[in-house]
Amino acid sequence: MQRPKMVAKNGVAARQHLLHTFLIEHKSEQDDMEYNGKFTTKKMSIADMAALGVRKTQLNGGYHYSEGTPGLGVDAGTDDFNSMIAHLEISLQDFPIWWDLENISDVDLIGMVFKEVLNHENSFLERRRRAAAAAQSTADGSSEGDSAEAADGSGAGGVAGEMVDEEVLAALEP
Repeated sequence: MQRPKMVAKNGVAARQHLLHTFLIEHKSEQDDMEYNGKFTTKKMSIADMAALGVRKTQLNGGYHYSEGTPGLGVDAGTDDFNSMIAHLEISLQDFPIWWDLENISDVDLIGMVFKEVLNHENSFLERRRRAAAAAQSTADGSSEGDSAEAADGSGAGGVAGEMVDEEVLAALEP
């Protein structure tokens, strides 16, 4: 099997279609700053997903959110926010000089960047769904169970989709 062509972009070796560059233009009402710049994100690998979990735990001070044991860890909002921060730290490969999470106080700005990163990663799930649907429509003699697997993109009777988080599934995409 032939491997995809690897290219170096901004000092990062990656398959061409795994990088996504986007622009952010944001006038912050919170700190009266204007933020404009170009970002490049990558589709996260399995190793990146593992690093994301470790980094989120570090940001959470070693704690986690648990609905069943309130007060023994971090609250849901802190857990979600630290997950977003960890995700951006790992996935962003190139960013403007002003992008410094230690000094940015506008949560809307961080949310805009995170939305672009997630849209890029979710595009791989959409490609998988479209490919599965196309394969299903051309297959002869398929059963209803097969079409359910193709529709959710999980294969194997939906087992992977039930056991694996959607971000991990996205990381497994070629």
